[in-house]
Amino acid sequence: MRTLQNSMKPTATSINPRHRRERLFRGNGTDDGIATRSVRNRIQWPTPQELQQVSTTLTKVSRWGRRREAAGDYFNSGDLAYQLQEIIRTTNALLKKSQRPRTPNPD
Repeated sequence: MRTLQNSMKPTATSINPRHRRERLFRGNGTDDGIATRSVRNRIQWPTPQELQQVSTTLTKVSRWGRRREAAGDYFNSGDLAYQLQEIIRTTNALLKKSQRPRTPNPD
């Protein structure tokens, strides 16, 4: 007689949902987790230094691409030029989106 052995693999439904819940972040134990958690969820805006660093990096990439093109590497320089144009187009779209709609003058 042959018997089959059932495997005891846990499934996603067998895990206690209480343990899958996100735990509150606790800092050093002196503050409550709710306040720390709300600070973590705030929107993180880039600093002026970070924006300046990105601008500097894009300028360096542009110069490198021009040197590659001058050296005859049209594949890499063309790819860089295309990506830089996409960054510029996206930035212009972001600027248009961020402007307030202007109401017409009632004159």
